[in-house]
Amino acid sequence: MGFICKDIAGCVFSEESRYLNHDQVKPKLPESFEFLPVNHSINIKKERDNKEQYLDLLLKADPSKEMVSKYLADGELFVLTYNDELVCVSVVTKIDNDTLELKNIATKEEFRGKGYGKKMIKYLADNYKTRYKKIIVGTTENNIPFYVKQGFDIYEKTIKNYFIDNYDKEVWDGDLHCTDLIYYSKDLKRNATIEK
Repeated sequence: MGFICKDIAGCVFSEESRYLNHDQVKPKLPESFEFLPVNHSINIKKERDNKEQYLDLLLKADPSKEMVSKYLADGELFVLTYNDELVCVSVVTKIDNDTLELKNIATKEEFRGKGYGKKMIKYLADNYKTRYKKIIVGTTENNIPFYVKQGFDIYEKTIKNYFIDNYDKEVWDGDLHCTDLIYYSKDLKRNATIEK
C-alpha cells in the first residue's frame, strides 16, 4: 500500500506487524469485561415558564416560601439536568447594571457532592460575564468555603441577625443555627480575562 512501517512508529500497521512477525500473543480483555455505552448528558437551560414547579427544590436551600416566590418571580431560573433528570436549580436576580445576585442554588440530595453545583456556577459566570461586572451571594458560615472555591473570594458585608429578623422559624444549616447572612462576590470580568 506504500506505507512505511517501523516498529517504533506507533501506528496500527506497525503494531499489527509486531504480532505477525513474532510469536507474541495479542493481549485479550478478561471474559467478564464489557464495554458499556456512555450516555452522560448534562444540560443547563433558562426556564421561563412554570417556574413554580421547582419550588420544592428551591425550598431546600431557602425555607421561606414567601421569599423564594418573590425572587423567583423577579429573577432568572436555571435548571441543570443529567440524562433528563432534574439535578440542580438556581435563581439569579439583577441588582443594578453591574451586579447580579445568586439568590438560590439547590441540588437534589442524591446528586450532592458530585460537582453539579460547581458546574451551575461556572455556567452562570460564563453566561453573564459579558454583561455584568460581578455576582454576589449571601450565605451562611458553613457554605463560605464552597463559594470561595468557586471564585466568590471577595468579602462584601454581613447582615447581622438576618435569619432571625426575616424568618418566622429558626433556620438551621446542618448543626449551625443560622443568624447572620454573609455576602461574598465573584469578579466576572477578572475571570473572563483569565480565561482568554
